[in-house]
Amino acid sequence: MESLITSRDNKYVKLAKSLTTKQGRDKEGLFIIEGYRNVCDAIKKGAKVEFILVSDRCSYDLSVLKGVKMYTLAPRIFDYVSDTVTPQGVMAICRMEELSFSDIDLSGKSLIVVCENLQDPGNAGTIIRSADAAGAKAVIMTKGCVDIYNPKVTRSLMGSLFSVKVVRNKNVDSVFGFLKSNAIKSVAGALTENSQPIFEADMTGNVAVFIGNEGNGLTEDTIKRCDVKVTIPMLGGAESLNASTAGTVMMYEFVRQNKTYKEG
Repeated sequence: MESLITSRDNKYVKLAKSLTTKQGRDKEGLFIIEGYRNVCDAIKKGAKVEFILVSDRCSYDLSVLKGVKMYTLAPRIFDYVSDTVTPQGVMAICRMEELSFSDIDLSGKSLIVVCENLQDPGNAGTIIRSADAAGAKAVIMTKGCVDIYNPKVTRSLMGSLFSVKVVRNKNVDSVFGFLKSNAIKSVAGALTENSQPIFEADMTGNVAVFIGNEGNGLTEDTIKRCDVKVTIPMLGGAESLNASTAGTVMMYEFVRQNKTYKEG
């Protein structure tokens, strides 16, 4: 570990600070994972960690992070770089992973989650975590979705970014081409004349669940192109569910119908 860094002009500090913007992340091909547990998860799951920044006041056991370049910052410098209100004093600078459709493993019964024009960082993080929990093979983010390397997204992911494949910046035409060529059924959450309650829809086999924008849902064109349209019954006074909750229900209906879990 090198001597204490006390200047904002330090090259590591300047680099980390630049990654708080999308422009900086895209330019460098790097992003920040913040929080002790998240950093430990990233290393455990094989993330490409370039280096780690820690606050001089950090009280966590840093021995588990050995083997990675580590630099200690004065607390005020760490707070300057951090995107959180109450920093834990540990962050990792990681290399972005650019994946394509060919990186998706389609062996067995495959669940794919497709997000169209999803904007809220919290929803994006929750959907990716739910996809990870449901055993999805991949999450596809179309062009126009929130940047998954946004610090607000990475904080909510709790390590799932390194557990489930996330393919980003794809146009809708290419997504449908990929699904069709691999005989993957597309399912849209949408209220149309042909929609049916999700618990009555056929979610067996290889399925892609489409989740739309928080305010506007899926585009009309995408809804028309999907093989199946489903609704989630509203039994109480609520008129709708938010995108991440609705998406999670759809994912787990796939799990239930295909019994991709171990019983007992």
